[in-house]
Amino acid sequence: MSTVGTVIDRTIRQLMSGTVEERNKTVGALTTTTTSISFQYDLNGMRAGGVIQIDNELMYVWEVFSGSKTVTVERAWNGTTAAAHASGAVAIVDPKFPRSQIIEAINAEIDDLSSPMNGLYQIKSLELNYNGTWNMINLPTTDKIIDLVSVTVRYIATDYPKITRCRLIRDLPNDDFSAGYAIRFDEQVRAGRMIVVYKAPFTNVTTEAQNLQNIAGFPTTAEDILMMGAQIRLVSPREVKRNFTESQGDTRRSEEVPTGSVSSSINNIIRMRRDRITAEAARLARQYPTFLSRV
Repeated sequence: MSTVGTVIDRTIRQLMSGTVEERNKTVGALTTTTTSISFQYDLNGMRAGGVIQIDNELMYVWEVFSGSKTVTVERAWNGTTAAAHASGAVAIVDPKFPRSQIIEAINAEIDDLSSPMNGLYQIKSLELNYNGTWNMINLPTTDKIIDLVSVTVRYIATDYPKITRCRLIRDLPNDDFSAGYAIRFDEQVRAGRMIVVYKAPFTNVTTEAQNLQNIAGFPTTAEDILMMGAQIRLVSPREVKRNFTESQGDTRRSEEVPTGSVSSSINNIIRMRRDRITAEAARLARQYPTFLSRV
């Protein structure tokens, strides 16, 4: 099982391809409001107008005092959240791929992979007591449900026959059906304990410490898809920056980094991601076949 932080580290390692960004270490702990930060080593590349990253927070640098090895910063820059940081925390100077931005890319990928076009999902289940008389039964869940996989009812201790003629009904009144979902039965069903297995979208993550499997419901076998998707989302906008003529101070740059080179560099990743999604969707379909008749 992997944490969000582990996936971020792997994504950065592949994007940076061995390139090491300048870093330093803080002296003393930082509260959420500290704006003057002392560092252990010479400031070197830290400059006014630059950005430093400590843990998952970005900070804008207002002033640099090389002699005392301190900088004055604006906290929680560019949509990040101010947080406390321990003494000795690593500060990265002008990070190319901020960790907060990678979390955003991972969440965008999580949402995209749950779409019908990609066909990936997590499997969840509910246990309900059915009285054998209702035509519809409430599904008391806070999850968004993509579709049903199977519905079984306990007949005897060793026999759970499948109910094949049933349908998922959506957007029902909440005063009758708490989550707006219900199962409608199109065949006679015995009373008993019912087990409903269903497909649900993956869940977004918020912190690096969260476990992808426990929080997002994301399978370990598909973690490489998350990394590839995040890489594509992070690298693709750089072609826009490349096309800004005012960003090309060196006249040789257009020859060294020709137009379209960024897009070309991710085409293989796009193909690999597409193939991996297809393979993972096939694995899910084989592992969780649907036993319902579409009435």
